[in-house]
Amino acid sequence: MRYFSLLFSALAVLLLTSCDPTPPAQQQTSEPVDTVKSTEKLLSIEKQAKPATDGRDVGKAYKLFQQGVGEMKEQKYEAAVSTFLLALESDPENPKIFYNLGSCYYSLKEYSLALSYFGDAVRFNPSDTSSMIYTGMIHYAQGRIGESIDSYTKAIEINDQLYMAWYNRGTSYGRLEKYDEAIHDFTTALTINPSHGNSYMNRGLAYFYKGETDLACKDWQKAASMGVAVANDALREHCK
Repeated sequence: MRYFSLLFSALAVLLLTSCDPTPPAQQQTSEPVDTVKSTEKLLSIEKQAKPATDGRDVGKAYKLFQQGVGEMKEQKYEAAVSTFLLALESDPENPKIFYNLGSCYYSLKEYSLALSYFGDAVRFNPSDTSSMIYTGMIHYAQGRIGESIDSYTKAIEINDQLYMAWYNRGTSYGRLEKYDEAIHDFTTALTINPSHGNSYMNRGLAYFYKGETDLACKDWQKAASMGVAVANDALREHCK
């Protein structure tokens, strides 16, 4: 299970080390992630605050929001938290502020607080798939694999073109040794984004543990051609 341990734990390694994610919901304009630093840009830190008309001090909140985004870009997450909390005082139901607070706490590895703020973001914006995916990643990292699947499934039900939601859910199924379900999700991710090398790598793992080595080797060859370094190890060890 060495490769599963390495790659089916990829979310804990890959996605818990950076907060430069582009929301799957916005993949058409920017696009969460394929290296540790870029995290496939899974979730955007640049969601824009929109004016409200109910008497809140939205102008003040907007300025603070932009300040907080700048602090996030500089990885000054504790400062950004303080700024977003001030923004929340002026605009207390803005889901984008809750989302960015969750993102900051995620980067600070304060996962309980991150979950709380992502939950608030979804409460005020039930279609916030980015918060759902972040929630799934935290559940995964904490070993609550079933809950991570539930979070990714909710995101998929809202937007079935989010390849990272399919990939992440496939990774969770792989951890549960539900290889057919994992293969289905990785295949769907590749249908949406054929250039996602990690989906080839992990689908190959699922095939391998089902005893379908020929299919596994084909996927690993594809992953290796896309720069997934560990695929070369799998090819050398299992594809003579």
